[in-house]
Amino acid sequence: MEDKFLTGRLEKKLTKEALEFLVLDDIEWDSKIIEEDITGNEAHTLMLWKTGIISKQEAKKILGALEKVRDLHREGKFKLKPEFEDVHLNVEKFVIDEVGMEIGGKLHTGRSRNDQIILDLRLRLRKEINEILVLLAKVIRTFLSLAEEHLETVMPGYTHLQHAQPITLAHWFTAYVEMFLRDFERIEKTYQFVNLNPLGACALAGTSWPISREETANLLGFDGIQENSLDVVTSRGEELAELLANLSILMVHLSRLSEDLILWTTYEFGMVTFDDSYAMTSSIMPQKKNPDVVELLRGKTSMVISQLLLSLCLMKGLPSGYLKDLQETKPAVFKVTETVKRSLQVVNGLVSTLKINKQRMFELAVCNFSTATDLADFLTRKTGIPFRVSHSIVGTLVRNAFKERKKATEVNIEDLKKASKEVIGKEISVSEEELKKVLNQTTSIKLKKSLGSPNPSEVSKIIEKNRKKIEEKEKNLQARINKLLKAEEKLQSIIKEVLKS
Repeated sequence: MEDKFLTGRLEKKLTKEALEFLVLDDIEWDSKIIEEDITGNEAHTLMLWKTGIISKQEAKKILGALEKVRDLHREGKFKLKPEFEDVHLNVEKFVIDEVGMEIGGKLHTGRSRNDQIILDLRLRLRKEINEILVLLAKVIRTFLSLAEEHLETVMPGYTHLQHAQPITLAHWFTAYVEMFLRDFERIEKTYQFVNLNPLGACALAGTSWPISREETANLLGFDGIQENSLDVVTSRGEELAELLANLSILMVHLSRLSEDLILWTTYEFGMVTFDDSYAMTSSIMPQKKNPDVVELLRGKTSMVISQLLLSLCLMKGLPSGYLKDLQETKPAVFKVTETVKRSLQVVNGLVSTLKINKQRMFELAVCNFSTATDLADFLTRKTGIPFRVSHSIVGTLVRNAFKERKKATEVNIEDLKKASKEVIGKEISVSEEELKKVLNQTTSIKLKKSLGSPNPSEVSKIIEKNRKKIEEKEKNLQARINKLLKAEEKLQSIIKEVLKS
């Protein structure tokens, strides 16, 4: 019977070279979706029985064979054979060998490998998405907790990697919280497209068999059905590309985080120190403590982005319908999701164990005129002169201070009078006390009134708001996970009932 398996139009078998070219790499990736393929087969079998396409006894024998292959797989005893091309034919061949062609040959009724592979990948992708979101929520919670600890920790903010204005470490942490929440929401939206049932689209035109796509959607825990059969087959890779785009943005955020921390841990910045358990040393220089973990995070980001470009390039020149090119997107499912999960785990551990040098952060915030903007704002409010004029006065003040080698803390009212006389021809009437107050970094931060500023009261509001937001998202995420678990339990319960009958 083996010679009759998948024969038809062709009279010759593939050459060894052609077979290896087509399947040797791909079948290794297929070995990662054996569980999903078995689950999809079981749901399809139950649907064939419930719609009267096969008998209950036929369904019982097929399901028994599928459960057997699942057990063998979990024991490490079921290996995919390249001569049967892919996971689908390997599993189907096992079923046919177990129960015979007369019954096992009915498993593939009303179905194509085209919709079958999309199903398998979606079953896997939705699981990966949920796992990624669980880890991302944990990172968000860690950042919120650290932000609460550092509401008053003053540090320099940077633009162009130059001292800009003072902020707090809490403000920095909550900035990343908001980035990660956007990532969370983007990935959630992708889940909506992933969790639609493709099964029943068949090759591209549906089937004349009286199948129930609603039944398989219900058995597999899908939220709905992707209806147009041609669109189903043509859209293979689209949901993956969307997920890869969203994961690429997430990884860009992690890469930016990495770059911040790499700079901050240098001797020149000295604002934070990595725990030894997240650092490495040099093979030749015994004094080194290298940030290898976050450096590799930057590198991993490039890999994730490359997989997005690969998937888009594969799809951009294809006509409607199924084409073999899309086989090349399969590695991205596993490479990228695994990379993102590991990255989130290591970031959570690394950030939660950071040693923060508050004194050094404050010193850097004080030493380079980071409150110059506050002084310009104050002069405008105090005197009524246009902000652009105040900007010129303070800029002149800073330029003169640099020439005289004065630090920001050493600037006095005479320096301000000199600068204002240079710019507007007259001295500005401001007290020494007012000048010192507005140039003070801590005061500067607390004077900020705008929504979303580093003012501790504003940051506290953001922390509370985002904590509620992530709690709600975790609640919805758990509901999605529970729905899939219940669907899986229901599927297995029905299978057990059929096997016992």
